Amino acid sequence: MEEITIEKLKKIKQVVENIRWGVTPRISLNSRSASGEVVDLTYGFMLYVDLFEERPALVIMELKPIISKTVGYVFDVPEDLLKESMQCATSECIGGMYPLSEKLEGWLKKEFGIS
Repeated sequence: MEEITIEKLKKIKQVVENIRWGVTPRISLNSRSASGEVVDLTYGFMLYVDLFEERPALVIMELKPIISKTVGYVFDVPEDLLKESMQCATSECIGGMYPLSEKLEGWLKKEFGIS
């Protein structure tokens, strides 16, 4: 797993253009949306927050047909946004994997130039 800066991540079009904003850690583990619909988890990238070396980090997971894998982590995200994401509802936080808060998702989309 590689440490990636937000500036470097912006330049990795394969990731930025294929972020699955609606996929959360909970969905990634049971492949169903909140409404119960099956979600295709065989492509794209999921972003979530986790602790890495006891520091909050944005984690990039590549979704694949058989085994998804973590491909990198980003520390240079505003720490208050990372910590806010870690305050999620218990049912949404799975095994220390925290979904993006609305503020963090908004900040990332602004950084990536996504409306």
